[in-house]
Amino acid sequence: MKNKINMITTVLFLVLIFGFGIAFWVIPDSDFSAEENRTLQTFPALSADDWLEGKVSERLINYYSDQFPLRSLWVSLHAAGELGLGRGESGGVLLGDNGQLAVRRFDAYVSLTERLKGTDYYDPDHVEKGLEAIIALDKTLSARDIPLCVLLAPRTIDVAVGDFSYPANLSDRLDAAIQTTLGDAKVNSVEMLDTFRELHNEGEYVYFRTDHHWTSKGAYTAYAEVMKSWGMEADILPEEFFTVRAVPDFYGTTYSRSGMYFTLPDTLEIWEASDGSDSRFTVFEHDEKSLGGVKTIIESGFISESYLEGKDKYGTFLDGTHRMLFIIDKEASTKGEYRPRLLLARDSFANSMVPFLARHFDICMVNLSGGMTNLSELAKEYGCQRVLIICNRENLVTADCLRNLK
Repeated sequence: MKNKINMITTVLFLVLIFGFGIAFWVIPDSDFSAEENRTLQTFPALSADDWLEGKVSERLINYYSDQFPLRSLWVSLHAAGELGLGRGESGGVLLGDNGQLAVRRFDAYVSLTERLKGTDYYDPDHVEKGLEAIIALDKTLSARDIPLCVLLAPRTIDVAVGDFSYPANLSDRLDAAIQTTLGDAKVNSVEMLDTFRELHNEGEYVYFRTDHHWTSKGAYTAYAEVMKSWGMEADILPEEFFTVRAVPDFYGTTYSRSGMYFTLPDTLEIWEASDGSDSRFTVFEHDEKSLGGVKTIIESGFISESYLEGKDKYGTFLDGTHRMLFIIDKEASTKGEYRPRLLLARDSFANSMVPFLARHFDICMVNLSGGMTNLSELAKEYGCQRVLIICNRENLVTADCLRNLK
């Protein structure tokens, strides 16, 4: 009996080893992983330099790792194993109540040139330099009578902290540093953490479960607070002005990073004007290769429908990431009606808020991560009457775009 068991075990082992070996070479390589939302390593073209510099094994290991049969299943099983061991996270992502995911570990700056990978720590000096740059920019703009508004959007780990057995002290300390530093300098800073925490705890859908962005409901809530900070409360469009188009089966970047492919998807909500007035707006960018230096991105409205068919559904807002975009009201422009111009310096959080802001302003929109940080000159060049910075706090911790503002 024992010999039979040993034989069966040996046969199964050999079938497994040879089966996966054969499958590895028979199954065509994949260029892209939808679950991980990244490009996969295909068989590398090895050069003489690779052999001389000892990079061959590294590239082959990456290739075998990315093209291993049933890779997504094994990644998901690994994540389940991590949770089963009681770690409560996988890939630096926490799993909380109601399937809420949140990135816990970031690649944070610990000096001007050094970043610490995979940490929940942040460098107070780096954060302070970013806030000081905002204060200096505010003084420069104030001298030109251009008001500045700043919204440093909380991270999911800051907002949904009640869903995890994870301390809130780091989130609260970062929030206190922002409020104190900008508050003492009297910068118009819109503080959203307490509001979002309260709404999230009440079950409001203000942040996605599988993605790091706020939802359209969250973007609308932030829009209303920005308008109040400008003394434009009477101009805020009510929620009833919009109809909501629900797009199911949205899996975001946090889901891709976590490996927890067993979590349920989000619903992406697109808020559109009930009166059809979205069609009045167009989105374009300067393009030296196109006729007249202008390239139309979205002819009518704010939504790029093609993204709804793929993994990156959040990219449907304003066609994803562009270095510099302009949003105008075509009808008002044709009639020669005056509309104030807003310089919006942002990361991707702002994309879902633009459909609300564009009702009140023509918008010149620049990507902070793309090096567009000289906001005082940009405001002057494009004749902007206001400047708004919308940036997730992750960028305050992990990037240098804010500290490069001027």
